[in-house]
Amino acid sequence: MRGRYHRALVTTCPHCGSEKVRRGGNAIWLVYLVLIALAVPAVLILHLNAAIVAGVMLAAIAIAHLVLNQRVCVDCGHQWRG
Repeated sequence: MRGRYHRALVTTCPHCGSEKVRRGGNAIWLVYLVLIALAVPAVLILHLNAAIVAGVMLAAIAIAHLVLNQRVCVDCGHQWRG
């Protein structure tokens, strides 16, 4: 019995048809930069624990990937919402 649970989801680029697709995009990079810009002063000026700040950053990145749901094609660079 093949595909017992669910069929494989293959995402293709709507622009070029390539199957080389990854999560990402400009919005995700903006989230990364904002989190870094907030984390550095939080650790250096407010003296918060760096491990806790890093954990909050990882959780925020995971949530951003789920909420924004952007895809980017590795071949042509086209970005779209998944």
